[in-house]
Amino acid sequence: MTAKESSREHSAAEWLTARPLLIFLLLAIEILAIDFLRLPETMAFDSYAFCDNGANLTLQYLVSHGLRPTIDFGYHYGLLPILVGRVWFEIAGRTPIAYQAFTVACDLAIASAIARIAAILRFGATSLALTAITLGFAVRASYPSLAHGLEAVLLSCALAEQSAGKHRRALIFASTAAFAKPSMGYVYSVLLIALACRNLRGESVVTRATRVIAPAAVTSIVIAAILMASYGRAALIDTVLPLGGATAYRTLHYGFFSESGRQFWDPHGLSWGFYLLDFSGFWIVGTLFLICSGVAAIFYLTTGAGDPQFEAYRNEIITTCAVLHVAFITLFFGNQWSWIYYSYFLTIGVAAAAGASAIQQRVTMGLCVMGIMAWTDVAFWERRWWQMRERDAVTAGLWASSDEREEWQRVLDTVHSQRAVILDTKGAIELIVPEFEEPVSLYLDPGWMLPADIQRKVEQMSEAQMVVVPTNIKIEACRGIPAAPEFETALKGFEPRMRGKFFDVYERPSSPNSPATK
Repeated sequence: MTAKESSREHSAAEWLTARPLLIFLLLAIEILAIDFLRLPETMAFDSYAFCDNGANLTLQYLVSHGLRPTIDFGYHYGLLPILVGRVWFEIAGRTPIAYQAFTVACDLAIASAIARIAAILRFGATSLALTAITLGFAVRASYPSLAHGLEAVLLSCALAEQSAGKHRRALIFASTAAFAKPSMGYVYSVLLIALACRNLRGESVVTRATRVIAPAAVTSIVIAAILMASYGRAALIDTVLPLGGATAYRTLHYGFFSESGRQFWDPHGLSWGFYLLDFSGFWIVGTLFLICSGVAAIFYLTTGAGDPQFEAYRNEIITTCAVLHVAFITLFFGNQWSWIYYSYFLTIGVAAAAGASAIQQRVTMGLCVMGIMAWTDVAFWERRWWQMRERDAVTAGLWASSDEREEWQRVLDTVHSQRAVILDTKGAIELIVPEFEEPVSLYLDPGWMLPADIQRKVEQMSEAQMVVVPTNIKIEACRGIPAAPEFETALKGFEPRMRGKFFDVYERPSSPNSPATK
């Protein structure tokens, strides 16, 4: 590239970063296009019937019927998503389409925050290119829960405020995020307090800390009061502390270096070429680059090198993204799919670091190439889902393969006019398909389910004539009999009626004294 071409490219980038609204519109168009192309995956029948997406609908149903989170059913996220979801679903309806619309709204809010960061930090051409290339990984076409989407919005907005030097506003967003998920919001809040106090001069440490914390503290008190009035003091205490989530992670053997976590960054039986065609390759190299850039940014922050305002803000963002990304890896990484939770830290941090030096810019160019190649795996699977899956009335307008649709029709024909229940770990099939009894639990996973969850489900099974178990769902955690001996014991009162590729149906032997025939 000649000096003249480089100058033109730089001028074009400056012209674009001077127009944050235009950046947002371009990112929004990209997000909407990606969300459309991924519809067969995000609106899959399994995702809502038996997996995490559907659990968001069941959560609202249980709460609306008087059951209390953490008290009557297992729940480890914050209460704020329940309240936000209640308002949202009252307006849009408690349906899969409404949930997907909420996800799109979250994506657009995150895109708005990223556009603001790009404008404030004067992203160059390389930074803008990397942002556009990895945007589809930084935001999700569908989040596992309202909590993940809401937390991502709040933390990205906090980064946008911090990039403008508004630490107190950023702290309000970060502390509020702890009411969505009691995890990263706490780490970010502590980091913001330290950075903000460092920037205040001529006052005692106590005075500086009070000035920084006061607005966020008042906001947190108001939110806590509203949530406590809505769901009770015990539920609030249980959900603002990360103890329940930590227990679930230990029970499920989650972690970056666990067998489940390693499947993301060290999959067995695959060659090195996997890292070039999957996002994990970009993620690994990007992580190393961000950590090194974070160390350099900390050095510049402590020595005061560079422009006292602009460089300080950019180095703060690089440092913040590096610290939060490391916190995710060491504290909050779950299974192989959990990389999606905070991938926007990686995109924003790397994009910000690209403008720090010529060497970092060249490395970022290489990461852009890796980011483009990472779409190979996504493109393969999305093309396959479009070929294999279709929407159908039998699956409530959701996408499924022809053989699964046909087998599900057999299941519906088998349980027709019978008192039938679904025995699954999560999902909302009872709310989507009227043939089944109402949901009585949210999660029946180890570390999540409470004795009360098990008891209600076993009691429901004791009054049922048919029990249906999903057996071949794409995500392993969404299939099979829940891992509690009480369910195995309860199923002994039933006999196999149908064994399929995707579903098993059990039937209670006819008896004039059985509860289902009375």
